[in-house]
Amino acid sequence: MADKWIKTHCGRFDHGGCGLNVLVRDGKLQQIRADKNDPYSRGYCCPKGLAALERVYHPDRLKQPLLRKGGRGEGIWEPLSWGRALEILAGEFQDSIRNGGPESVAFCQGAPKGLEFFILLRLANLLNTPNVGASQHVCHMPREQTALATCGFFPVPDYDAPTRCILLWGSDPVRTNEEGILGGRFLDALKQGAKLIVVDPVRTDAARRAKIWLQIRPGTDDLLAAGFLHLICAENLFNHEFVEKWTIGFSELRGAVRSFSPSVVAAGTGLSEEQIIEAARLYATASPGMLHWGNAIEHSPNSAQTCRALVLLMALCGNLEVPGGNVKAELPKVMRPAELICLKKFPGRVDKLLNRHHGIMPRLLTVPNWLLFRSILDQSPYAIKCLFMQGTNPLISCSGAEDVDRALLKIHFLAVSDIFMTPTASMADLVLPSATHLEFNDIGHYGLPHGHIFARPGAVDPAGSAWPDIKILNEWGKRMGLAPHFWDTEQDMLEDVLKPSGITYQEFADQGMLSGKSGYYSYLEKGFATPSGKVELYSSLFEDWGYPPLPLPGAHAEVDAEFPFLLTTRKPRYFFHSAFRQIKSLRDRDPAPKIMIHPEAAARLGISEGQAVRIHTQSGSIVQYAELSKNIDPGVVVADFGWWFPEKQDQELAWKESNINCLTSSNGPKDPVLGTVRLRAIPCRVEAAS
Repeated sequence: MADKWIKTHCGRFDHGGCGLNVLVRDGKLQQIRADKNDPYSRGYCCPKGLAALERVYHPDRLKQPLLRKGGRGEGIWEPLSWGRALEILAGEFQDSIRNGGPESVAFCQGAPKGLEFFILLRLANLLNTPNVGASQHVCHMPREQTALATCGFFPVPDYDAPTRCILLWGSDPVRTNEEGILGGRFLDALKQGAKLIVVDPVRTDAARRAKIWLQIRPGTDDLLAAGFLHLICAENLFNHEFVEKWTIGFSELRGAVRSFSPSVVAAGTGLSEEQIIEAARLYATASPGMLHWGNAIEHSPNSAQTCRALVLLMALCGNLEVPGGNVKAELPKVMRPAELICLKKFPGRVDKLLNRHHGIMPRLLTVPNWLLFRSILDQSPYAIKCLFMQGTNPLISCSGAEDVDRALLKIHFLAVSDIFMTPTASMADLVLPSATHLEFNDIGHYGLPHGHIFARPGAVDPAGSAWPDIKILNEWGKRMGLAPHFWDTEQDMLEDVLKPSGITYQEFADQGMLSGKSGYYSYLEKGFATPSGKVELYSSLFEDWGYPPLPLPGAHAEVDAEFPFLLTTRKPRYFFHSAFRQIKSLRDRDPAPKIMIHPEAAARLGISEGQAVRIHTQSGSIVQYAELSKNIDPGVVVADFGWWFPEKQDQELAWKESNINCLTSSNGPKDPVLGTVRLRAIPCRVEAAS
């Protein structure tokens, strides 16, 4: 059979976006290359995406449904047919709903990669269960939801137009390509002359390129943002025309930030007054300027107000909806997410959410995952008996790993869909084998506010009896008595999603991507999508919901004699969260978890390069390996996130030994708006491990 090259896009590593050319021969993958002609990624693909062939043919992949036969976590399984697996899954959920109501069942989702998250929400809404746990409270939603309340849209960095200044805050796009905003676009903007300000505790590659690097004390982003707002107001650096015509609450904001002078902010953030002043002036005067913000700012108990302060910074400087600033991206013409998830079929959803019970913002589609596990443990406000997880490994990725472990031991029935047997899947009653993104047709980047979606046609059939997650959900939904709301096949689902665009899935695959209408200054005709029609510096919605209407700094973690360092974290470059430590080409590049320590601190503690280091916090201790670096402050350490060891036979040791979430807790301070716990800026101590 002749070779066949198939154009597709990367997936299963975040939302996707990099174009791929995949060579298939006799139904088998032969080679994966970056697509040089892709209009978005333009020939870029990271090693994770290029390792997809290893992932498809890995000997440890799950290839058939498995039913637990021994004790939970013992690893004794009985292979099943899909018919029997779906019968068990549907039966357990139906029995639980019959006896305990729809609140007695729950779902849990990892980082969305395609349509599977939305079909999961569809099933949950049709069942009228409010319990869909996810990581939205620490991933994207603090930025999106606070922006929607403030200016009515999610401000996307506009790399399609020239910009004079990039304020890169809590993001390292070359390392992570977060949310499809690829690092190559960022580097192109620098080549075109954009001046760069970087806010990061670590001297990253981007920080080395910066005109100003603000080596901030971890966890004090809200204070620095208040300092920027203070300077811009005090020195009249704001865009007077925009502020006067298109904002409300300026006088209240100016009064609220008056006390956050450069000296006050410098004392709290570890920066110099001169740096703060220079950076604020540069961003305010280099018009247009963009603020490229990242996931790191969403990991503190004041994440919502931190994000809102940064939206206010964009607004004051006149950088909203301008070329080269932060813009509103229109969605392409596809089925709206609210329709796909059948939101109207669950009219009482908001009032039943655990979020409402705990006072968290009512607009979130999901429940913070730590809160779901806490509810399983406490059986409050109602008893949760059945749990289905999809593409998530919360024993590693969720805060308070010990609580997650106890919840998984307590739940009556647990089903997990994944590609590999993870520590979380090993605790399940039923394990379902999931297909990789090269084994089925899908749509990438759907539901995100960046204005485009990517075609992800499959290249080969799934390994063994693996099924795409969208197929698992579609077939399960029918078994739950909901057949009229699901599709004959998952291909029909894709065609329905694309129907408003007027093209078929095959036409979409040939085209590669769909983008929404682009443009600027739409507020001149329509105003902003807020209650006032303006950018709300003083938020009427936050006030109505019972939250402070002005974004002011919160309390910050303090070190002491017992815990003298501040611990922050980083995502290793060659993995995605906890995924794919099994892939040899990636593991060879990054074989072990590392903790970055300044050489001065290491010398004081008798720690040498590569030595095992034990990290202690109030919540527990783990071991990682020393990486000595002058790229951090001597009072800060930076540990790797997402580590576990598939090769270890002792399952408990495999997930506990180096797991950063054994050091975090869900019992401490939380963001009152979004329920975010402290994932960074945690007081700790380190010592040479015995």
